[in-house]
Amino acid sequence: MRLDNEETIELDIQPNEKLLVVWFFTKTITYSIATMFFVFMGLFFINTINLTSEDLKENKTEVIQIESSADTVEESSEKKIAHPFSIITDYWPWALSLVFLASILIQIYLIYLRKTFRYIITNRRVIFVGGILKRIERTIPYKKITDIQRSQNILERILGIWNVQVFTPGTASMQIGQTKAKAELNFDGLLNSEDVYEAINKHTQLN
Repeated sequence: MRLDNEETIELDIQPNEKLLVVWFFTKTITYSIATMFFVFMGLFFINTINLTSEDLKENKTEVIQIESSADTVEESSEKKIAHPFSIITDYWPWALSLVFLASILIQIYLIYLRKTFRYIITNRRVIFVGGILKRIERTIPYKKITDIQRSQNILERILGIWNVQVFTPGTASMQIGQTKAKAELNFDGLLNSEDVYEAINKHTQLN
């Protein structure tokens, strides 16, 4: 990130570690449940294909071999009764282990992701920098800012952290009777949200 001529940094902060608690419930658990769903659905379809192929083989065998013993008939009937969900009951410990491992990896990724986040406020613009796999630098000059908001959900209220949203003409904030649009920039996990809000608001009014 390069500063323009006569541009100075007034605030350069990172989200508080408490944001990881919020991410655990909003991201880690959500992604883990999604992983579990896809794992179980994958097992279901694999078992369905296996059962279908076994049935086809048995049907061909019955056509070729007219004479079959009672034991073979009984065994064939038992196989036909097998349910596609049986593989889930057989391999659920492995599936849960995979989901548990995925949740750990996701949380580790989020821990390092938070460390890359920087919320920068200069005398000319607000800047967000962050990302691991893809580095993102997003900038909004003060003259383009139309609204600023501070917000908390229930969990953030318990943890004592705030979010500051910055809106531009393309992302107008919520009005009465309208749906809330997505903010252009989100500064999440702030303990000193008032300082951030006042700094942005001061420069926005001057521009």
